[in-house]
Amino acid sequence: MTLRQITIGCLLATALFLSGCGGGDNNNETPSTQGGSTPSSSNVLGTTTITSTAGETIQVDMIQNGFIFHGYENKIVLLEVYGDTCPHCIEAIDSYNRLQAKYSNDVVVIALESYGSLTNAGRQQYITIPMQNTGNMFAFIRELTGYNREAVPFLMVFSRDGNKVYQNILATFPENEIDGLIQQLL
Repeated sequence: MTLRQITIGCLLATALFLSGCGGGDNNNETPSTQGGSTPSSSNVLGTTTITSTAGETIQVDMIQNGFIFHGYENKIVLLEVYGDTCPHCIEAIDSYNRLQAKYSNDVVVIALESYGSLTNAGRQQYITIPMQNTGNMFAFIRELTGYNREAVPFLMVFSRDGNKVYQNILATFPENEIDGLIQQLL
């Protein structure tokens, strides 16, 4: 290994540490492109399904600037990519629980596990998707945002029509900022 490779590796590790927890893998998933599966979804770019720890299967359609979560249409969706052992992710659980409870008729929180073993799933009072049940979501997220699981937690917020209005890798959860954004979207 050259000095340059070591230096680049150290810089990347520092960037990951400062922006959140690492731990995602960089597999080469390819998004499904079987769009238009229903007559009213001519703008669908791909479809996948995700299955929660409670056994709920959700169809997700990728659209030009976001996702449609079937069964949660007309809701604001907070979609988090998290790592089960990431301290930033664990710290955010209570904030997500509060927002889910406060806006239970208008907001749904969905957490996609990027790594871990679901040891914190019992604390999450929202939809939790184990890594093995995420379908093509990580490929869809990469295509939509460029994010490739390089650090967690990663939060995206989608308006009632499925369009992405927020994305960020978080070191701390900005509960007041997200609450304000939700109020604007209501």
